[in-house]
Amino acid sequence: MSVRTSRKAPGRRRKPAPVPAAARTASDQRPAEAASISVVVAVGPTLFREALSQALATGHHIRVAGTAGTEDAVAALLVQQAPQVVLLDYEAFGPNAEGMVSRLRRQSPGSRVLVLASRSGPDTAERVLEAGAAGVVGKMSDLDTLGRAIVAVADGEVWADPHVTARALEQLAGPASSGRLTGREAGIVRLVSHGLRNKEIAQRLGINEKTVKSHLNNIFRKLRVDSRVALALLDTRAIQPKT
Repeated sequence: MSVRTSRKAPGRRRKPAPVPAAARTASDQRPAEAASISVVVAVGPTLFREALSQALATGHHIRVAGTAGTEDAVAALLVQQAPQVVLLDYEAFGPNAEGMVSRLRRQSPGSRVLVLASRSGPDTAERVLEAGAAGVVGKMSDLDTLGRAIVAVADGEVWADPHVTARALEQLAGPASSGRLTGREAGIVRLVSHGLRNKEIAQRLGINEKTVKSHLNNIFRKLRVDSRVALALLDTRAIQPKT
């Protein structure tokens, strides 16, 4: 597109006419800045923590609200910042990781926990989801995958690594179950898909935890799956309760 220039008449100034909105260029019509996702990075090694924080801040509309290497420091940041997502290094906190997920969820129910793990197989995913995490992503994943995982859990979804997803989908691709879920069972699947633990589901539905476990056993049998990961991957809108 050519650009036309004009010369001002000597000794005379004219006030430029306003440009109609429809005629403004794209650069003049800048969209409002997308809301950023606040993230606390709870990673053990300091160098890794700092490098990861800097990398995350470069895209996906992510704002690093703080970094921490101990559970006490993470807990303090939850009070100060109320982040949308806590990125938690599974190996850094050792056998305490699942308990830490549970405690963080109790302290700040509005903050979703995304676990970063070297061992991101089905067993790890099952344990952290049961503890209340919203997902698990492998440390071998690229930065774009990690960014998408953060966005997903911030939006209320559950995230699992591709090979974990593949295993769950293999289960879902098995022979269709002849049993349909009851309305209560379908509701429990939806709560599982939103990352709620058995205790939280029991509180939400006004039943005891033992009853939730019994419902889950029935759901696993009817849908022919054996893990919460597989349930989380179901399209719950397609689950038709019995009428």
